[in-house]
Amino acid sequence: MHLNQTNRNPKQKQFNRQFANSGKLLLFVLLVALLLSGCSTGDSKQVIRVRVRSNRVEAQSPQNQFRSDLYAPGLLPTATSQPTAVPQPTVSVAAQIESREAPPPPTPVLPPRPTPTPAPIVVPIGRPDRIVIPSIQVDTQVLTVESQPSQIGNQWFDNWQTAAFAAGFHDSSALLGQEGNTVISGHNNIDGSVFQDLYQLQPGEIVQLYAGGYRYDYVIEDQFIVRERDVPVEQRVQNASWIRTTVDERVTLVSCWPPTGNEFRVIVVARPLSQMAGSSVSGSN
Repeated sequence: MHLNQTNRNPKQKQFNRQFANSGKLLLFVLLVALLLSGCSTGDSKQVIRVRVRSNRVEAQSPQNQFRSDLYAPGLLPTATSQPTAVPQPTVSVAAQIESREAPPPPTPVLPPRPTPTPAPIVVPIGRPDRIVIPSIQVDTQVLTVESQPSQIGNQWFDNWQTAAFAAGFHDSSALLGQEGNTVISGHNNIDGSVFQDLYQLQPGEIVQLYAGGYRYDYVIEDQFIVRERDVPVEQRVQNASWIRTTVDERVTLVSCWPPTGNEFRVIVVARPLSQMAGSSVSGSN
């Protein structure tokens, strides 16, 4: 009997070992399932879609030209009817003789009162000193930056500085309130990263620029991304066309992309909300 019990012990130990291993495996599977379920119940992140262009569209192409006849609603003079004299009843000569009454004196006809002409709104011209983009929480000062010429092959480029902890106004671009291309650039991942979310802007959103106490409102028309690094010189020339002088009035915002690098450029083109864009904002935030 003692021998039979001794012979069964190895089988019992093997069974116990297998059972223990199975329990560990089951516990591991349960832990993995819990972890996966925890990940799946996390808050979903907002998906931002970006457009990377080959950029064969020039900045001065017809579809990008500003409409010179665009005005703000309510600023155009409206047609007003002129006051007219009310016709007076007349009495015939026969009736006057019969009634033996003198004819009534003629009613004087007054000339129509002239309609006052509204004074034209003078749009001041100024160098931008502040930019506000409400949709991406940008509110920063604008400093003037300069460029230095640089040569790549047989092509010359303006190598523009980028302001630190501020946006940079290209000093050779147009002032606010005048025709031309007002170019403003900013860092996306260093020195304040004031334009880090520029790639999230959508057409129809508002950009506000300030100069000398006046605010100029612009509406975003286009936003896209072009590759800048490891591309032919012709591609870089096309990229640079977006910051050239234009025959229309616009604002062009430029930054690098993606947030972890600078291989691309994000470009935002905005038009004046109206041809008469300047409005005094004294006392506003």
